[in-house]
This record gives sequence, structure tokens and C-alpha cells, in this order.
Amino acid sequence: MGWKLILAAANTCKTQQMKLASKLESALAAVVLSSASQAASIDGSINFSSGAGGGIILQDSFGNITANLAAAAGIQSWLFPEVDTRTGSFISVPEGQAVSFSQPWVFAPSTPMTPLWTIVGFGDFTFNLSSSTIAFQDESILLIEGTGILTGTNYDATPGTWYFSTQWVATESKFSWSSSTTAVPETGTPALLSGVLLWICFLRRRD
Repeated sequence: MGWKLILAAANTCKTQQMKLASKLESALAAVVLSSASQAASIDGSINFSSGAGGGIILQDSFGNITANLAAAAGIQSWLFPEVDTRTGSFISVPEGQAVSFSQPWVFAPSTPMTPLWTIVGFGDFTFNLSSSTIAFQDESILLIEGTGILTGTNYDATPGTWYFSTQWVATESKFSWSSSTTAVPETGTPALLSGVLLWICFLRRRD
């Protein structure tokens, strides 16, 4: 729909200022090529879980290991986290691929972490955690959600959301992690180009 605005503006300009055609074509091509050369936003979701023999080790607010979910304030260690399922831009990452998490990660209070996790190869995706909020926490369940920035080779840094959950822990507990994002369409470019074309025509009519 946005590109129709560009065509309409170009037709209006053509009927009034034929002498500008070659210059406008050159300028339009330059702007379009510049827009096309920009990297795309990351789209899709990727989920992690603890692999065989893996899990997490929780810590309390003093940094001591705890098996009490209600007292947990951070994750001291991540043991064998791996890719579970993935969609969109993450589809090139194979299931079972190892994921490297930074540690310790303190979620109470909310603590930014850059990066929180990294996947080496297959797009070199990373996640920089911006914020975390405890959605629910008691002796049996811990749910955390938040926001952050996803990055990857040949992709623009893209805002995303994430969710973490674990339940019924022993010293080493299983966990699941989900990061997702939706790419934002570049709707501003067509409107901007059509506006530029019409403005040039307006200026030429005044000469």
C-alpha cells in the first residue's frame, strides 16, 4: 500500500515537471538502494531448555546456593542449556545446539546483562537482557519475564521479549527459556519518498 503512494506522487510530478524525470529517477534509485542495503530485523522465536544431565543452580540474595525457589534471587550456574525449538530467523540453528549463558544472573533486583546468552555460529545470535520482572514466585514455581535486544550476523539489533520458568527444584533444577520478537515493517520509507517527490514538484511550480 505504501509503494502506491510513491507511484502516485511520481505520476503527479511527471505530468508537471518532465525535465526533472532523470534527476528524480536517480535520486529515487539511490534512496531505494540505500534502504534495501540495510540489514533486516530478526523475526521469530527460539526456545531453550536444560539438556541431559543439565539444569540450573539457584542462588539467594546473598549469593548462596539455594534449593528454595521462594528465596531465589538469581541463577548461579547454567548446566548444559541447549536449543529446543525455533522459528523464523532462528531456523538455521539446529535443535540441541549448545547455548552459552552468562553467570551469575541476578533477577531480583532486575539486573541488565550484556549478553545474557550467545549462540556461536548459525547466525551468531546474542541476547542482551534489558529488564526482568518476576511474574510469579513461590516454593514450587518461578516465572520471570522481561525485555531485551536480539542481535545476529546480517541482522539489525531487534527488541524482543523473553520468558523463563522452572519448578519443583532440587539443588539443580530443570528450566525452560523462550525469546521472541516480531520484525517491524519499514512503513516509513514509502511515505517519506512520496512526500519528497511531491515537495520537489511544489518547489518547481513556484519557479
